[in-house]
Amino acid sequence: MDGGLKEKKMNINIEIKGQQAHIVNQQSLISGTSNLEEIKFDFSSEWNGYTKTAVIYVDDYSISDSVKMLVEKDVVSAEKLPDWLFREECELYIGVFGDNSEGRRITSTIVCQKVKKGVPVDVVNEITPDIYNQIIKIMCDTRALVKEADEKIEVNKGYLEQAEQKANEASESAMRAENSESNINATVNAFNDMSETKKIELINAADAKMTDINTLADAKIKDLDSVSGEKSNDIATLTTAKMEDIANVTNAKLGDINNTAQAQIVSINEVSYQNTKSGTDAVNKAAQGKIYSINETAQGQINGITETAQGKIKDINNTAASQINAINNTAISQLSAINKTAQSQIKNMTIKYSDMCRTLGIEHEGIMLANTSYNSNESGSIPPDIYSIDVSKFKDIEFGKLVIADTYEYTLPAYPISIFLTNLKDDPAPEKVTTGKRYDVSLLNDLQFYVSYIGSGGYETTVNYKLYNKLEETTE
Repeated sequence: MDGGLKEKKMNINIEIKGQQAHIVNQQSLISGTSNLEEIKFDFSSEWNGYTKTAVIYVDDYSISDSVKMLVEKDVVSAEKLPDWLFREECELYIGVFGDNSEGRRITSTIVCQKVKKGVPVDVVNEITPDIYNQIIKIMCDTRALVKEADEKIEVNKGYLEQAEQKANEASESAMRAENSESNINATVNAFNDMSETKKIELINAADAKMTDINTLADAKIKDLDSVSGEKSNDIATLTTAKMEDIANVTNAKLGDINNTAQAQIVSINEVSYQNTKSGTDAVNKAAQGKIYSINETAQGQINGITETAQGKIKDINNTAASQINAINNTAISQLSAINKTAQSQIKNMTIKYSDMCRTLGIEHEGIMLANTSYNSNESGSIPPDIYSIDVSKFKDIEFGKLVIADTYEYTLPAYPISIFLTNLKDDPAPEKVTTGKRYDVSLLNDLQFYVSYIGSGGYETTVNYKLYNKLEETTE
């Protein structure tokens, strides 16, 4: 049987409505006991979009003894809090402030958790906040922004593929037009072949007609010869005296008959030739007319198809070019907006990183934003726009270049813009900043300054600086 005391884990739950904070589950915390698991916050909608930082301190507030922690997912893990907060009987005070990307800040009221006195214990290890975990979160936000830019580029690539498909369809239309021209030429050639066949059939028919006429003429001649022979035999039997007369008459008649028959044969041949030639010429003429008409029709159709195809290709090319130009313009605008957003995000993350390093006392190079103040001349009175940098944990500060409107860089001192330090020394005259020069701030909690711009005010500037924990040692 286990006789030990089972440790019960506890949370401090803090509800923040607007700027009013209160603990919803008051706990009995005993000093020296490490049973606190986490501090949980429940924020109202007014805190949406703000980066929240918890401020924790014991008894009376002091900058050196206060602890500032980023609130991640509305929770601060007790593992990240130093043990000395719970080492002795005390009153533990907790509050929250938030900053957004526009430079605005919201704060809450302070709540108190009492820590009762327990048996004193020695602290072996102090757990300090892990700055790298907080930097990783900033990197994750940047990665998400890059992913969004890749998705925009993929969408634009799809638009370009559609334009290429339209161009391919135009090429296919042109090929179909060429195929139509080939089919029409094939039809004309087939008609020419058919016309030659008709010519041959007509010539054969004419030859057959000539053969029939010649056969008929031969039959007539044979009939005439038969009749002449019978008459001669009858006259010979009736009288010998008349034989020569009859023979002469018969020969004369035969000559006439032969002449008549020959004339008829020539006439028949001429008529047959004229008929054959006329039929052939008519067929040829009709065929040529048909071929010419078909060629004219085919050429007109080819010209119409070619003009239509060229018009379609021109329209498609114009549409594709217009779409590609629109896609390119959209892509350029989107990339410009993405770049502007990314630069703004990087600038805001650098500001938050600088605030965090100043809070934790980490030597770093950082930036601050400050608006210019109107000064008619450099020796004018101190303007009301005074800014301060928390230098309580640092030895020296060195200023870099001053950037105005994210465009113009100035190496200080410069005309017409300057930075003046108002509380660096006892002398009431402000100290004019020189780029690259170190200033001792070891005796200050906050270094106050303003940005003077002769002749105009209200411009946003970026103040570059570097904070040193200690002086660098030199070796001879």
